Amino acid sequence: MLASVPAAVQLPVFSLTNLVILAIVAAVVYPLQKKLRESISRRRLERWAEEDRQAELERQERDAPPSDDEHR
Repeated sequence: MLASVPAAVQLPVFSLTNLVILAIVAAVVYPLQKKLRESISRRRLERWAEEDRQAELERQERDAPPSDDEHR
């Protein structure tokens, strides 16, 4: 058991193969992640804009003077 420990210590942490694999994974994952973030952000902004429009309409209806039809 003790004889295998020095051999394990001498292994390189990063090999060229691991570096290439990491680069490929990053090249695939980063654009997908960026596109997903943009899509989610756009949908969130659209939802907030719609909520603001609805709130403004409700505010206008609440603040509008009552019409003659409502008094009868």
